[in-house]
Amino acid sequence: MRYCLTFILLFQTTIAILSQYNSGSLHSNFTPTNSVFINPSSILDTKVWLDINIVGAGAYVNNDLVYLKDQKWLSIALDAKNETLDLNEDDISYKQGRKRYHAYNRNFVTGPGVTWNQGDHAAGLQTAFRSYTAARRIPNYVAQFVENGVPPYTPQHDIEYNLQKVRITSLQYAEIKGTYAYTFLKKKRNLFMGGISVSKLFSVGGAAVNIYDFDFLVDNDSLALLFNLQSDLMYSRDVTFNLKGGWGFDLGFTYEKLLSEAASYYPNSPKLGCRVVPYKYKLGVSLMDIGFVKFNQDNVNTAGYDFQDYFWLNYSDVDNLDETNAHEIFTQYQPSIDQLKVKKPFRIMLPTMLSVQYDRNIWGSKLYLNASIMQGLPHAKYRFALRQANLLCVTPRFETYFFEFAMPFSLYEYKYPQLGAALRLGPITLGTDKLWNWLAVSDLYGADIYFHLKIPLRYHPDCNDKFRPIDFINGQKHKKYHPCEAY
Repeated sequence: MRYCLTFILLFQTTIAILSQYNSGSLHSNFTPTNSVFINPSSILDTKVWLDINIVGAGAYVNNDLVYLKDQKWLSIALDAKNETLDLNEDDISYKQGRKRYHAYNRNFVTGPGVTWNQGDHAAGLQTAFRSYTAARRIPNYVAQFVENGVPPYTPQHDIEYNLQKVRITSLQYAEIKGTYAYTFLKKKRNLFMGGISVSKLFSVGGAAVNIYDFDFLVDNDSLALLFNLQSDLMYSRDVTFNLKGGWGFDLGFTYEKLLSEAASYYPNSPKLGCRVVPYKYKLGVSLMDIGFVKFNQDNVNTAGYDFQDYFWLNYSDVDNLDETNAHEIFTQYQPSIDQLKVKKPFRIMLPTMLSVQYDRNIWGSKLYLNASIMQGLPHAKYRFALRQANLLCVTPRFETYFFEFAMPFSLYEYKYPQLGAALRLGPITLGTDKLWNWLAVSDLYGADIYFHLKIPLRYHPDCNDKFRPIDFINGQKHKKYHPCEAY
């Protein structure tokens, strides 16, 4: 049983790992194929006419129980490359003493994609593979069982425990995302923009456990008393690509305060000479990942438990179960195993989040300061669902067409500090939200790294011969232009 509990908390560290938020490259004016994943309206008024994504990938994992003591990822990576890595179970430590624990992993690989931005309109098409795993509200006594095992840890025997409102969910899917954004109002120096994304999803794999109420007592190393168990579970038996995999939606709004008049401003357009009007600041609000991933019923095992007063003899034998029969542990004691409280057990809800982004032009339309908040939203009680990890992030960045550097400082779950960095040189971006864990010896509770390869086309083809030497408007550098009748 110890290994079962360890699997629950640590599964997210063993699946293919990719990145959480890409905080260092998420808000750039030169990479709208990234910013569309935080706000669909952000692809308007960007500094590139066309942004073509070739490939991207990353890795983020975090928890607050298990860690590697006094290590740094750079040394671990170099040792692994040189085949001198020497890590074992003795290097793993546990942070006991918290009231509750969590674990979180968000994965992505982006494939071919593009965003186009011209005048009052913008559109995009992205392809991606995503993987999430989340475990929340894990109580401290479970953490003790994870570290010490259940049968041998006698200090927690003969004590009655109650487990409630615990969700453990893992989900893998592919998506094709289409986005459209429109500047619906221009007034004085103000731009008002809205956007929507619609994603066709293709389920690949998933598993979920909802524990509503669980009262139990570990009597000794061979007997556990289950006084009450109310729980639902599902998991896909095989990795498959389901074409009827569900839908996702994103909604976004952005208000932009320009440094010049907005009425005659048409970003990235030959109309009126392809001019660029910088913004003083912009404020965005978005609701992301509304929807669900659906699985083929023929490839899913489900179970609903609702029983009392079960004497579980030789409970440690659960270690010998495999994924083909793990859901059948209590089947013979549950006459209605197919009756779940979850009404649609073949669906897993996406990790819906509400996000607010503020971006300030500090100097010369090159130095910016971004502050963003990402709040995961709860789902209905009787749903299989993922919960997005919360994040508060402040990111100064310096950006030009060929070079960009950002250093995000974030509070993961609003309490765990992270310092990151992202560097873009031409079409290549490399970054991490956990720079300190890469460069300095510390306790490693997680890891993060990501990269992107893009082809950004800065100007509309008809704009190339219309620029003149630099002029100044309202203290900002601009290109002189000659008006053009074309649009």
